[in-house]
Amino acid sequence: MSGAGERQPPPAVPSLRTAVLLVLAALGAAAALLLVSTWTGDPSPGSPTSSPTPATTPPGRAAGAVTCSAPPPTPATVPHLASAPAPAIAAGARWRATLTTTCGVIRLELDGAAAPATVASFVTLARSGYWSDSVCHRLTTRQAATGFLQCGDPTGRSLGDPGYGLPLENAPPGGHYVRGMVGMARGDDVRGTAGEFLMVHRDFTVTAGAPVYSVFGRVVEGQEIIDHIAAQGGEDTRPDAPPFTSISVLTVSVVRD
Repeated sequence: MSGAGERQPPPAVPSLRTAVLLVLAALGAAAALLLVSTWTGDPSPGSPTSSPTPATTPPGRAAGAVTCSAPPPTPATVPHLASAPAPAIAAGARWRATLTTTCGVIRLELDGAAAPATVASFVTLARSGYWSDSVCHRLTTRQAATGFLQCGDPTGRSLGDPGYGLPLENAPPGGHYVRGMVGMARGDDVRGTAGEFLMVHRDFTVTAGAPVYSVFGRVVEGQEIIDHIAAQGGEDTRPDAPPFTSISVLTVSVVRD
């Protein structure tokens, strides 16, 4: 034990190496704290900083983008032709058709090389005003074997007839129809209707032995309108019926590409 007057030894001074290690440790702790406070990685589910993946809408299916106005009265008279238009009218060319409807504009591309008789008929009927104010009277939905919106009957009762029939043209292999195709309706007769056309809203394959349809074009704009009508379903929830949401063709214009 030291006496009262004995000098105390000076405090120990850390070595240079120890001092350097202490400084590095302090800097490391500060960097870790900064990293935690600014981290923007994937937080736990439900964290307020998480960024949810934005919902995507399939092409042509924009929710809430389609509104429809009231349909016009059924036309009092319907044009009739003495005979089928000459296939040469199609000129083996591509045509653009614009359907102005009560639910918006639908644009089609018509293939006059693959289906000359059908395209010639469509062009002629469009120019004659055959489809003015005509209701789309049939929708086949999920429970049906097919999936299309059928238009082109001015009477609204599938009784319209421009005065001639059409041969089968450009039927797809295996009877497989793809969303966006445009074809001609037909029943059990070999020759299809010349007035009623269909626009496919979902892929389907015709059952064995059932009629197949001529394909003469495709939808290039306005598929969301067809999808909207299909999503509402058929009248009285029937899979093959007038669409629950009415849609009418007001005018059809055509121009050669």
